[in-house]
Amino acid sequence: MANRARVATYYGVTAPAVALGAIVLATIIAPPETFTWQDRALSEMGRYGSSTFFLFNGGLIAGGLLGLPFVWHCWATSRNAVERLGVVLLAIAVGGLIGVGVFFLEHTAVYVERSLHGLAALSVFGVAPFASWVYGSGAALAGDGRLAVASVWFGNVHPLAWLGWLLSLGGRVDTGTWFAVPEFVAAVAFGGWIVTLAVTRRSRDDDESADPGR
Repeated sequence: MANRARVATYYGVTAPAVALGAIVLATIIAPPETFTWQDRALSEMGRYGSSTFFLFNGGLIAGGLLGLPFVWHCWATSRNAVERLGVVLLAIAVGGLIGVGVFFLEHTAVYVERSLHGLAALSVFGVAPFASWVYGSGAALAGDGRLAVASVWFGNVHPLAWLGWLLSLGGRVDTGTWFAVPEFVAAVAFGGWIVTLAVTRRSRDDDESADPGR
């Protein structure tokens, strides 16, 4: 059981590294007509027919799939109902990450007539901060103050990033102007929270293994 928990937490570290690594690498190799920070969304790198199509979408799908065992471990070891609700939201966000890769921009040219890309993206960016906040609340109820504070502040990064972006545009919404910046900040916050959660759980599992009567 201890070995299984250890493997699951490794997935919690690996999954964000794979997804974020693919995004960063795609931004480096994408030609200007495909992506620039100034006037393109991150998803443009996964648009059907782009040179970064397989790298971007494959990285998101692989990262999401790698995260599923960790999500299950979080569910199995949740300490109260609020933490479990946070894990449910985490599962939705991870599923959305996979969905962004599966339902890439212009996927309707290949399969499924209705575009599902926007819904998948909303499942990540809209749900991830709530997963952090709710899980953090559950951690607080369990007396885990450090994880609670870290979770809440990782969640706070999301609205702060989007608010900063809106203010930089004078309050108008223009998804073609620096839109990738808050997207990337939110993605890093989500990945950073998962890594923090994985490291904290690994430490807790090790402590419990060393002191079974605790």
